[in-house]
This record gives sequence, structure tokens and C-alpha cells, in this order.
Amino acid sequence: MGTTQWPKAPLFEEDMDALASILRTWCGKHQHDFNGEESRVKARELVEWFEFGVKDPIELADLIEGKHWQVERI
Repeated sequence: MGTTQWPKAPLFEEDMDALASILRTWCGKHQHDFNGEESRVKARELVEWFEFGVKDPIELADLIEGKHWQVERI
């Protein structure tokens, strides 16, 4: 995702807690330091998806795993 230019709503403490929890889970799964560069990249992705309107934690976790390209068979 690229940079967005629309007015953005503020991220509240509960939003940040939820995003941090998703990121910590991702870091643990992939053995990355929470304060490392890989984590920063994923944090940016999470915030961009959240600002885009994705609020479901499961969907956000799937998106940073790259599962947004997977389509279920009919």
C-alpha cells in the first residue's frame, strides 16, 4: 500500500492496543524483534489497512501475513 492523502481519524488507545497485539503475535510467529525493522514495516502495513477501514483483528492478521491474495475455491 502507498501513502494515503485523505483526512484520517485519530487512532485511540484501544486501537493501538489491538494493533500492537496483532503485531506482537506476528513477531513471535516469525521470530522478529518487536522493535526491529521487519516489525516497523508490518506496523506501517497494519496502520494503513486499519485507516483504510479494516477493523477486524483476524482480517488484519491475515493481511499482514499476505493472505489477502488467497481466494477460496467455490
